[in-house]
Amino acid sequence: MHMDEMLKESLDGFDSLWQRVTRRPENAPPPPPGAGSQEDVLLGLIHEETCAAAYAAALARMFSGDSRAMLQKHAAGAKHHLRRLRAEYYIATGVSGGTNEDCRALAGKLPGLRAVLLQARDLADRYERAADRADSPELKEALLAFAADERRQARELRSLLIESF
Repeated sequence: MHMDEMLKESLDGFDSLWQRVTRRPENAPPPPPGAGSQEDVLLGLIHEETCAAAYAAALARMFSGDSRAMLQKHAAGAKHHLRRLRAEYYIATGVSGGTNEDCRALAGKLPGLRAVLLQARDLADRYERAADRADSPELKEALLAFAADERRQARELRSLLIESF
């Protein structure tokens, strides 16, 4: 079975499942933009970094030389962020969270690079927003440092994508 067919088959029925999972009670007001506890924000970032690490590692296997090394460095950076986020989540909740995350499969080299580039840009924005709401100066400092890492990685990924043409 071709990879695109496997991905399509695995996503069949996802929309109806997602609607059931995210359905709000009929009379419930919509949540305000940016709502969510610090713990919810950390869990979301944990998921994104888990996928970022998986995507970069998968892309590294599609490249060679300096490109492979850059993508492996990106995966290692995501894993570093992930460890710190999981520690902060544990400090806040006493629960180890964010394991066994599902991430979409990458479709190929160029679409994969674009997806990882866009994800790095989005993560930088999310880290900056989370830093504005952080309860501790240490967490705020870490989140702002992660945002800067993601912006740097996005620039590197953009260069790699341009060089791939």
